[in-house]
Amino acid sequence: MIFSTEAVESNRRLDLWRCKYDSFNEITPVEDSGRDFLGRNEIWQIGAMALSRNTAPALICTRTRQHIRRDSIDHWVIRVSRSGRSRHRTDTACFVNRPGIPFLISLGEPYDSDRTEADWLSLYIPRDFFPELSAGLTTLPTGGLDMPGAPLLADYLLLLERRMRVATAEQVPILAAATRSMVTTCLLTDVMPQAITPENAALAQFERLRQIIRRHIGSTMLDARRLCRLAGISRSNLYRLFEPHGGVAHYIQGMRLRMALAQLSDPACRTPIAAIGEQVGFADASTFGRAFRREFGFTPGEARTTGLSGRQMMPGKALANPAAADFGVLLRRLGIG
Repeated sequence: MIFSTEAVESNRRLDLWRCKYDSFNEITPVEDSGRDFLGRNEIWQIGAMALSRNTAPALICTRTRQHIRRDSIDHWVIRVSRSGRSRHRTDTACFVNRPGIPFLISLGEPYDSDRTEADWLSLYIPRDFFPELSAGLTTLPTGGLDMPGAPLLADYLLLLERRMRVATAEQVPILAAATRSMVTTCLLTDVMPQAITPENAALAQFERLRQIIRRHIGSTMLDARRLCRLAGISRSNLYRLFEPHGGVAHYIQGMRLRMALAQLSDPACRTPIAAIGEQVGFADASTFGRAFRREFGFTPGEARTTGLSGRQMMPGKALANPAAADFGVLLRRLGIG
């Protein structure tokens, strides 16, 4: 999947790039880079993960709490620059990234970054599909990765991009398994639970709550009060942790719907639609259908029909043309398989 500003007039290129990323973050050009904004983003889906290669002029990217509430995207990102430099700031860290050195960020945390003209690779890892891997990544600090395996992972991501350009459909699942293994081996081999720093304690607690929600997602009684009891956490602390994600109820509802869409999009799944709604915690089929259509813009039946044909519906307006979808829509798709 390729998105590029090359095909439009120079005075429209920056607006086109901003439109692509509008729901995900704010784009501000640096100095004169907005006059003839040549940007290119290539994306390959690798199982439930994605690899992207971006080239763009100097710019500033800002992801706010409002973006996070709106799109509910909180994937992990491992990024390595091929050229250029960037400075990345979050509430808990500030670091400068240089070519060849991988760094880790969470899309569930607000940030702003300014970069020179650059060329970089990003590996997107959705937390819900990889709970054990996600729990391990939570123990790592945001920023540059300096453990012995980090350079090997950077080399692997560069090779992975080359391989994805020519990979067959049969090879992609193998590459997905290899990528997961490389991340685990290179970054988490020596990680112990006590490595969690005070700065990352909230992320670790949120990861634990996410796994509790996933285990109890089929219960219609799962709400803030029950989650507090299951996790042994105060309501005020629970609300504080979920506030960036639109609140506890919003987060639980989003997970239910994403899990339902994953099943409906699976050609091998023959579970009746109403039963799928029940499995993810909806009390009745009509409530499930209304919530599903409101979230994704199409019905559970349409998702099932498309899934049986071997294709997949996408949330948002650009259902028929994935290349036209904005970047936030593409990342949300990772959360459904």
